[in-house]
Amino acid sequence: MKFNTKEELLEYTSNIIGKTFKEIDSEHLLEHGSLTRQKGLLGHVVETGFYKYPINSDSKADFEELDIELKVTGYVKNKNGTLRAKERLVLSKIDYNTIIHETFETSHVLGKCKDMLIIWYEYDKNKEAKDFLITDYQLYDMSKDKEIFENDFKIIQGKVLDGKAHELSEGDTSYLGACTKARTSKDRTTQPFSDILSKPRAYSLKNAYMTGILRENIEHADMTFKSSSNEFKTVIDYVKDKLEPYFGKTQVEILEEITGKKYDDKIPKNISKMISDELIGKDEELADKSELFVKTSFIIKNLPIQENGKPRERMSFKTISLSDFEDKWGDSYWKNYFEETTLIVICYSEKNRSRNGYRILSDVKQISFDENDLESFEKTYNQIKLAIEKKDVGLLPTSANGFKNQLLEIAPKGVKGDDAYVNFFKRDKTKVAFMISKKLLYTKLIN
Repeated sequence: MKFNTKEELLEYTSNIIGKTFKEIDSEHLLEHGSLTRQKGLLGHVVETGFYKYPINSDSKADFEELDIELKVTGYVKNKNGTLRAKERLVLSKIDYNTIIHETFETSHVLGKCKDMLIIWYEYDKNKEAKDFLITDYQLYDMSKDKEIFENDFKIIQGKVLDGKAHELSEGDTSYLGACTKARTSKDRTTQPFSDILSKPRAYSLKNAYMTGILRENIEHADMTFKSSSNEFKTVIDYVKDKLEPYFGKTQVEILEEITGKKYDDKIPKNISKMISDELIGKDEELADKSELFVKTSFIIKNLPIQENGKPRERMSFKTISLSDFEDKWGDSYWKNYFEETTLIVICYSEKNRSRNGYRILSDVKQISFDENDLESFEKTYNQIKLAIEKKDVGLLPTSANGFKNQLLEIAPKGVKGDDAYVNFFKRDKTKVAFMISKKLLYTKLIN
């Protein structure tokens, strides 16, 4: 089937809304295939059953005459009613031996950022794939994100050139990820500038990027930005720009300067967060501050640093829910969270053991988690999952009840000595949160 114009393609595509995959599976692919073994199966159903492309088409379901790429992907509804993409979109495999000779343009990793026609379906783990409902479609112009894609490509390429392909992490980049692409967790491949074997990886459009596209379309978000991605290529550039006038000043000096108030000895406990909220924005405001935050998974964190360079405290995340641990680690919310999330850490250094309020704004660091970190995190996750299954708080991986070289712990979030563990199983939302160990933070900060 050929289309002469984009309008003609979109008009035809509108007929797919409201259909299930079994209704368009004219080639009966779902009867013989499996989503676990064939990740692109639903895409093949749309190609052959709806657009009438032959299964062996060399065009890979691209609408070549219009230079449009077709993608079929799912979304899920969060507990609060918002929507998020179910998963990243995997593109082509990264060849460590050829990427070192490529430019972004010659790599063709994103087809030179052509238009992408996305067919969205609602994923429901209680349904079979054939019964998933197709609810929407959109034509997205990838070229508007080209600068960030190119910057991400150079970050991935740079690690390979430095002989650090084994240290690649999805959290290194903004939109274009380097996700693992292996048959088993033990698969390894060579890299050109190091003898250390690396996990095979593929380019991907990150989950957060797909979620941003989804929300722009389905939720019809009306966004006005105070700055755009044309000004800043990375989030860390954006944050450093906002903080640049205040480096070398104490927390109190900064807060008094930006608020016009005097604090004297009444130092707020959360003074660092007050500063970052004011200068950069609260978590829920970031997407309104800059387009950079709309399709990325960045979290702003503040951290006191001792004179020996070590962090004074662990780093906490949001409280966990029991229902977060229903899935195996590989399919879990938390694996995707730590895999894709990048921490922007604002460092306040102590001088002569200075107390809170008198620490000096000294640096901004970017932290992401590699495969070794994730393997340790998986142990923590599985220990919590086991504790939930057995309803035994004694199995929870606290700092006092964990395992050797544990990097991710749990601890009560909020008032010390509360009943977080006593009431751990009484409601889905707990009073316990993940904590990154000081040991791991120190390792990340000095690299």
